[in-house]
Amino acid sequence: MSNLPDILQTNTVQIVSNEISVYTDNLTPESIIKGIVKIKKAFPSLPMDFYEVFDERINDNHFTDNRLKDAINSVIDNCIYPVPTIANFISFDKRIKVFNYDEMLKKCNENGDTWDNYKAVLLPGNVKRVWIHINEIEKYKIESL
Repeated sequence: MSNLPDILQTNTVQIVSNEISVYTDNLTPESIIKGIVKIKKAFPSLPMDFYEVFDERINDNHFTDNRLKDAINSVIDNCIYPVPTIANFISFDKRIKVFNYDEMLKKCNENGDTWDNYKAVLLPGNVKRVWIHINEIEKYKIESL
């Protein structure tokens, strides 16, 4: 298992379109309830049916406690209409770019100091290393190999 911090700890980190979400913790019923209460306080005119669909969509979209909390805060801070849509919440994610070895070789052809700016990381559930920019490694406290 990799030496990733809690925010990145999970059995498997899925790489989708050469990106990974920084949210890999679990989604708990307590966080869903707490989140719905916060949404109700911020947007009291939302119908009750909204919350049933909202709960289904956050589960189907593999939300985590931290992603849910951040998504709700983001929508509260940025919603310009009287009420948000479920899509406003679901579309929120923080992702970081990862590169495989072949992609790193291509980057080297473009920029000679590529290897100085990226570090190798073995993500949980993956057998091959990927490279992540050192700024993101520092920001999300990812331990490199």
